[in-house]
Amino acid sequence: MARIKVSLDPGTVPEAIQPYLKRANVYDNSGHAAKTYLLEGESRAFLKISPKGSLERECKMAEFLHRYKMAPKVIAYASDGDNDFLLTEAVPGEDGTTPRHLEQPERLARVFGESLRMLHSLPTEGCPYSNRTEEMRQDAVKRGIDLSVLGEFSYTPEDRVLIHGDYCLPNIILEQFSLQGFIDLSNGGIGDRHYDLYWGMWTLNYNLKTTRYHGVFLDAYGRSDVDEEGLAYFTKMIQLTE
Repeated sequence: MARIKVSLDPGTVPEAIQPYLKRANVYDNSGHAAKTYLLEGESRAFLKISPKGSLERECKMAEFLHRYKMAPKVIAYASDGDNDFLLTEAVPGEDGTTPRHLEQPERLARVFGESLRMLHSLPTEGCPYSNRTEEMRQDAVKRGIDLSVLGEFSYTPEDRVLIHGDYCLPNIILEQFSLQGFIDLSNGGIGDRHYDLYWGMWTLNYNLKTTRYHGVFLDAYGRSDVDEEGLAYFTKMIQLTE
């Protein structure tokens, strides 16, 4: 896909970010969510612009996971009256949806499972969001969603690991099928591993157009730590809330 070079007036961003715009070529790299720009100069960086208050969580989670070299370094985070601005170093490599990865689906599914296991094995101390599962439940209640049906499950979501919160193939960066880091961390925190496992299987089905590689993914993650009732619980919860 051809990159689209754009002109972004430094005067439209907070002062902390202006110097990076002045000495870089800027390309539109937006997806379906925040406005995103690729900045190429002496180094590569990404600038996200989104409504005020919407990027603070991503900033804090990126800073936390960068301690373990699993997320991009935050260069600057700032807000004006309307928007948040998050500038991060580019993680070298390509995301999991590029052709070179999708053309080797079994290898991709295996690395995808191993990478999630690495994330879930990190220390949780100091994570800025200590109970993502309960936050998700409370958000659903505020939206008027009845979660009482979850009472039919014997599973209790008390698992406490570092979750990504949107564990999909576009949000993992690989170099020669080696994990380089995770991006788009705004839904992350300490929570139940089965939330990420659900989305991992969902994205493999969505991007590979088959459920054939779910077993490879779960085997690579470690079947002994996968509770089928936990998967069923979060499948139902996500169906109700999405």
